[in-house]
Amino acid sequence: MRPRRISAALWPLATVAGWTWRCRVVLVLGVAVGAALAQQGTPGRATSIGNSELRQARLYGVASSRTFSNVNRDDARAALKVWFNVVARQRGFVLDSKMDIVDNVAEIRERLLSHTADLVMLGVPDYLELESSRLSVPVLTHARNAQGGGLYSYVLVVKGSSAVTSLAGLRGKNILAFSRNGVNTGIAWIDVLLGQEKLGRAASFFAAVKVPAKAQACVLPVFFGTVDACVVDEVNLNLAKEMNPQLGQLKVLARSRPMIESVIATPADEGPFQKDLIDSILSLHEDSRGRQLLMVFKTERIVRLQPGDIDSARELWRDYYRLPGASPNRLPVPTVAAESSAADRGKARD
Repeated sequence: MRPRRISAALWPLATVAGWTWRCRVVLVLGVAVGAALAQQGTPGRATSIGNSELRQARLYGVASSRTFSNVNRDDARAALKVWFNVVARQRGFVLDSKMDIVDNVAEIRERLLSHTADLVMLGVPDYLELESSRLSVPVLTHARNAQGGGLYSYVLVVKGSSAVTSLAGLRGKNILAFSRNGVNTGIAWIDVLLGQEKLGRAASFFAAVKVPAKAQACVLPVFFGTVDACVVDEVNLNLAKEMNPQLGQLKVLARSRPMIESVIATPADEGPFQKDLIDSILSLHEDSRGRQLLMVFKTERIVRLQPGDIDSARELWRDYYRLPGASPNRLPVPTVAAESSAADRGKARD
């Protein structure tokens, strides 16, 4: 029997030491895909006796490597394959699965042209690079707040007692810039902000810009005065304040427009079972098991993109690419001053 073709985008699953929000969404989507597969079978058919009584399906997916960082690619692929195959079997399917993590938009474009992906996971810069091809349609993104919306802001914060009252006052200072994905949105925003105020680029304006792996490692050093400022998303900042109300003393110097950072897109030509898959993902929070998983992994829900949701992110990256030396092939990178002392480096490790 020829297996039915069901394609889906897959996120890389981090190793135990490298769990991030992308890993949480992978697990969420794993349950959603399993539910979608179950809906496509014949009601009442046995699913636990053996492979001969399990329905066969094929699940292909693609994800941009720029949507994650600090994740071993082989580990990600292996973990995803195990996860989806287990979920599929529980739902009555033997799965022919293939998970691809690609390095550039050209490869994603080829996958869409060859009809070997029905959903692709993209960071906003990747999606914007692909957008003009009209090969995909943006459909979903992840929600980060209790209201269920996909938009959130980045903020520039300093210690409450700091004498600095504006971005200009941070010239020559050391800052941290946390981003929720591997394209360093936080650095891009601060670079754009500096350009708007005619203060130059981050590499020359600050003594150093370093990128911590966790939001907490960005906020706490500012509170304790070991760095001068940090850029962090407002969702993580608010969560940190809930856990430690003293962090409410931090002072916000600037706030970005609310934006999204990832896009779940479908091919322009709708494939089989696409609606079932999307509906399963969107309704995950309505199921008790799904809500428990969402709560454990601190993801509120997957939501449908609304008209205008991409506009603020599109504007940010458009402005960033207009900066001297910037281009879609050169995403923001942290800068560390050559003259940084051993003492400074020690503080950064604390």
